[in-house]
Amino acid sequence: MEMNLPNIIEAVLFVHGESMNISRLAKLTKKSESEALEALEVLGKRLEDRGLRLIKKENEVMLSTAPETSLFVQELVKEEFSGKLTRATLETLAIVVYHGPLSRPDIDFIRGVNSSFTLRNLLVSGLVEREIGPKDKRTFIYSPSMRFLQYLGIPRLDSLPEYNEFRSTLAEFLKQNNQEEK
Repeated sequence: MEMNLPNIIEAVLFVHGESMNISRLAKLTKKSESEALEALEVLGKRLEDRGLRLIKKENEVMLSTAPETSLFVQELVKEEFSGKLTRATLETLAIVVYHGPLSRPDIDFIRGVNSSFTLRNLLVSGLVEREIGPKDKRTFIYSPSMRFLQYLGIPRLDSLPEYNEFRSTLAEFLKQNNQEEK
């Protein structure tokens, strides 16, 4: 059964979690830009009575929460930004620290869920930083920040427990995994 283009675009935008250029969206879905624009129009209409909205600015689109849900969403955001780090935040931070620097799609793959909101919290708290990806200028690479080191009171990442051993074990595992795939 073939999915329709608006559903595919909705899924792509949901997983991406950030704005996306329409030409990139068309390329990902293997459709023309005009087909993508038509599908975006359909998706926008479908979402009018739901908890999400399609936002478009120039050639960028993204999913966002509906304005009428803002009070409920604000409460969640307030909980996430205040106080203790949640389990999801700690999990994401550990991945960035012990496996980084890496992109959000890589983090999402490791966690098995969308990490956009969690990464945004870590960025706001100053525990991670991001820079433009060296291989793909359209992506960001996340790594632990200086504030993270300061927060833990350590001079370097390799001061963390079993840091070097874990990284070398992980590198060997990934190397073997890549060889098995070939």
